[in-house]
Amino acid sequence: MLIIADEESSKRSAHLPSPHPTFSFWHNEPSPFLLHHRTTSELPKVADVVVIGSGISGAFAAKKLLEEPKLSVVMLEAREACWGATGRNGGHCQPQLYENPADVAAFQLRNFESIDALVREHDIPCEWQRMPGGGCHAYFSQKYFEEARLEVENLKQSDSSMGDTVRVVENKEELSVLRIPTAVGAVIQSRAAKLSPYKLVSWILEDLVQNSGLNLQTSTPVVSLTPSRASTSQSTSMWTVQTPRGIILAHHVLITTNGYTSYLLPQFRSMIVPVRGEMSALRTPSPLIQQPLDHTYSFIGTVGQDRIQDDYLVQRPISPNGKGGGELMFGGGRAKAFHEGVNVDSDDTIDDPAAEYLRKKLAQVLDIGTGADPPAVPHSEGVELPAKKEWTGIMGFSRDGHPWVGAVPGSPGLWLSGAYTGSGMPNAALSGQHAACLILAARRAQDWRAVEQEAIRSGAIPRCYIITKERMERAQKLPEISPLVALPLDMQLSILLPLIPLLTLAVAFPTISVNTYEDRTCQVLDVEGYAFKHNKVCTQFIEEEGSFIATSKKPVKEGCVLQVFASTDCTDVLAAITVNAGCEAPYLGPASSGWVIGC
Repeated sequence: MLIIADEESSKRSAHLPSPHPTFSFWHNEPSPFLLHHRTTSELPKVADVVVIGSGISGAFAAKKLLEEPKLSVVMLEAREACWGATGRNGGHCQPQLYENPADVAAFQLRNFESIDALVREHDIPCEWQRMPGGGCHAYFSQKYFEEARLEVENLKQSDSSMGDTVRVVENKEELSVLRIPTAVGAVIQSRAAKLSPYKLVSWILEDLVQNSGLNLQTSTPVVSLTPSRASTSQSTSMWTVQTPRGIILAHHVLITTNGYTSYLLPQFRSMIVPVRGEMSALRTPSPLIQQPLDHTYSFIGTVGQDRIQDDYLVQRPISPNGKGGGELMFGGGRAKAFHEGVNVDSDDTIDDPAAEYLRKKLAQVLDIGTGADPPAVPHSEGVELPAKKEWTGIMGFSRDGHPWVGAVPGSPGLWLSGAYTGSGMPNAALSGQHAACLILAARRAQDWRAVEQEAIRSGAIPRCYIITKERMERAQKLPEISPLVALPLDMQLSILLPLIPLLTLAVAFPTISVNTYEDRTCQVLDVEGYAFKHNKVCTQFIEEEGSFIATSKKPVKEGCVLQVFASTDCTDVLAAITVNAGCEAPYLGPASSGWVIGC
């Protein structure tokens, strides 16, 4: 893989949400109460707290805030209520237990159980169902499966009770029973559920507006936030919240816009990056109507995708008469998407290659027949499931892999909860609630930092989620979030063809770094000051002199065979390239004489 960093897009902030997004399956039945809802015809002039965003983070934060009597809370939403990532995801809720540090795993498990308890207590009609078989993580890469196996072993040693909820499967017969006969292996987690996330959040928002005093304003994007010194009875520190409909002065502002965070907080533009995901609601083959899935699924390591780029599946409930429902909610395919979705913040179109991948891929990785051996439907390139609905949504990916929850450094009264890196359902509810707890503490003139430290000690929030200036500085030193673009071996060799007449071949086995560039139209690889530009449309490589917009470096995996091109006297070593097809990460890049045998 080549790491291609789009430096220009990482330097710009996200845009406002698109006013004309694709239509999510979950929005087929919008809440009549929430659609076009504005609790008051005019914006209030002042509020104790303004919550920006109406997804699961904002909803659970508002719910916690409104436990405080007489607190005025205004929620501002750029589009319709719950029209962002929460209303566009796959309806999959599962804590990530074996992949995460102990405190993160425990937090996500608590988040899962708290949603389960809330739904059961209020009988919320959101299609919530704990899966009888749990969640099945199907691995199609031996490397990733071995990593997962080791993580499960470590979990069982460090926390036996949590470890008992996870097991490894590699027996071929059991993999067939799990409907994944072509997988290398699997990990089964007992805690997994499916739901309509839109219906869950809609119920909460309706209840808060009708019974707790929430002022919800849809179609009201926030275009700027600025500190204000307006005098009030509580404090002289306030925020001016600017919208196209007017301004609100707020003592506290909580931003829960996830992938769009950097529009209002440009200092986070390289730390919370928008990533567009593709979702589909596929029509269900009749065998899965008769025998529905009893697991949720993640498919890991397909088409060269890494572990973060997994594909994911839940099946909606079958209608009581058996004549409706049961759709296969299948998402992913980021390796096929434009720029792998990275720094794409518009959800007003689908990504056609990713959408096609989802329609065709499911029958290759899942036995969608009867579950018999052999499968009733072969795992074939030719099987394509028709889609009822296809749409996109914008996630927020964190540069250091963890959500950002808490006070924005240097901005008293400004708070943030977001950047769930595609795992909002097992994180966002309690993350938003924690941010609300800090706001309530600050409002009561308590030491909110002490409250935060107590929350860390008690496990109410993982330490790695907390926002600090030091964490921001550390994150800035990490590699930028960028797509992984596979470069086939024949393409690598074609890049070097113009150089071959000038160079002499030698072989070595060092670790090298690569300089790569990308702009909107072409991929560029730099070799000692010369760039070989590949036009993605015409496949013609052109030698150009000069510099380009970005640089990203990553070492070649140890053990990959390299060909190094150099002059016969070893004074001019120009380039190195991996040549064995088994390398997982082929590279082209500059070399040095120390890498060449005989130099």
